[in-house]
Amino acid sequence: MPFVSKKHIEESLAYFDEHCHPALMSLLAMMREGLPASADDNDAAPFGAPFEKRLMGDFFGLLGAPEDRPYYIPFGPDAGKSRWRGAGYAGSSLQRQRQDRGNIFRQHTTDRKKWALQPNFVKTILEEPVHVIGDAPILLAHLGAWAFRDNEISSINDVVQKARSEFNLDQYADIDDLFSEEIPQKFAAIPLAEKPIANDELLSLLQSYEADEANAKSKLVTAKAAPSDWAITTKDLGDLGGLRGVEEAAARALAALRSGMHIVFTGPPGTGKTTLAESICASAGFPSWTVPATDQWTTFETIGGYFPMPDGEGTADRLDFLPGAVVDAIQTGRCLIIDEINRADIDKAFGELFTLLTGNSVTLPYRRRGEDGQFRRVRLQAGSALVDDAEIDSIPVPDWWRIVGSMNDADKASLKRLSMAFVRRFAFIPVPLPTPAIYEEIIRDCDRSKHTQMPALIETLVDLFADEAAGLGAIGIPLGPGFPKAMLAQASAEWDIDPSRPLPSVWRSIIEGYLFPQLQGRAESHQALLDLVSPLIRNSDVVSFSSQLAVWTGFIDE
Repeated sequence: MPFVSKKHIEESLAYFDEHCHPALMSLLAMMREGLPASADDNDAAPFGAPFEKRLMGDFFGLLGAPEDRPYYIPFGPDAGKSRWRGAGYAGSSLQRQRQDRGNIFRQHTTDRKKWALQPNFVKTILEEPVHVIGDAPILLAHLGAWAFRDNEISSINDVVQKARSEFNLDQYADIDDLFSEEIPQKFAAIPLAEKPIANDELLSLLQSYEADEANAKSKLVTAKAAPSDWAITTKDLGDLGGLRGVEEAAARALAALRSGMHIVFTGPPGTGKTTLAESICASAGFPSWTVPATDQWTTFETIGGYFPMPDGEGTADRLDFLPGAVVDAIQTGRCLIIDEINRADIDKAFGELFTLLTGNSVTLPYRRRGEDGQFRRVRLQAGSALVDDAEIDSIPVPDWWRIVGSMNDADKASLKRLSMAFVRRFAFIPVPLPTPAIYEEIIRDCDRSKHTQMPALIETLVDLFADEAAGLGAIGIPLGPGFPKAMLAQASAEWDIDPSRPLPSVWRSIIEGYLFPQLQGRAESHQALLDLVSPLIRNSDVVSFSSQLAVWTGFIDE
């Protein structure tokens, strides 16, 4: 379904400026809460600044508003001042307007927190509407277009009816004298849009309505334009980087990314989680950057910190803010893929990023030198924003930007580091082993050699890897296709170098080179793996074989 267009918003803003009064905000808030028109104190209901702030937050608070002035008030001329209002606007200006219009808004005789509308408020407003709402009747077409600018609609009449329902107009007698369903022909002729107006476009439009002096103090900082769109289908994902058996994981991941979530792929080592992440980003048309996490990560590696930087004039280096992996990816417009994300101590490494990942802006405890040589506070801004603080260096975070992590769920020593603060900000997508049939096909398809001993090697690899209920899986060490593929490549290379090399020697080489490291710190699995693979090396020194495994597992034979 379509949306109101930017042109509709332009026309509505011009209408509000010329035909409306700021006190309209309080009237709308009262009617939205269903306050009765009554002279009886018993009918008065709780009302005040919190209810008006709720209305302003729902319809007049915008992402990217000036930090200390979150509400845009479009009603009435600007009088040479900014239309952006601070959080205290309802408790000061609107409260005063309510109290000054006691013939319209009636406060309870003794309970100052309760209000009602005067019984004849419509008639009273019509006597001097310019001092309360503006030029009566107010056109619901403009009010609805603004209020429901992000909603799918069927027509302009649809927003008219939405506005009528939202503000409970049918509850009040003669209300059609104050609010009209008439749709100006010019307004109705404007085509609807396929998408809602983009936030940066809306901010730019609102800035153009600012008073000259206020406009001069504000700077619109826009996020990098989206190079593509997450709104693709599974048919657009291609061959997923050559991976097989991961179609379900890819579909789930794409849905999560499309819905605005960051994601983490989980699963056994070697299942292609990082390849899958890179493939999905590429298929969706988003550039990406892959970095490996380590247990040494701090906020310096993710966010950044002070670092000696050349000043470009041949003199001594000076300290300046050096962005970390996350901030650098945001600045350069690349999705960030973090390999083995659970290797890092997330709470220690992410710090202020937890706030950012919930869609909120965050000011970092750093200053960065600008082109004018001045140091300004670094702020990670959620999307485009109007900035009127000369002390802020804003880095806008595009709404399409994502973090995609991969995590080996076999690494149980690191799982405890994923706090709930981290977990609730990501969708976790399992990437299981391929089915036994597909896994076997993957292994057999890797045979491109002519070595006579290769068929025997492949058969044993199929037995070891392909069925999660047997082989390595049966002893609790399921590993993905990346491992047998690497082992086959190693074996082929060894036979290329020396065709007479015996199979047991090749087995020992590839087991020690590729399987042993996967048991790091897992002393409890030492004997099980040794029992499984020792027969493959036949007459080799099993004692030294076990000792080499113990280097990784930490097993001590008592």
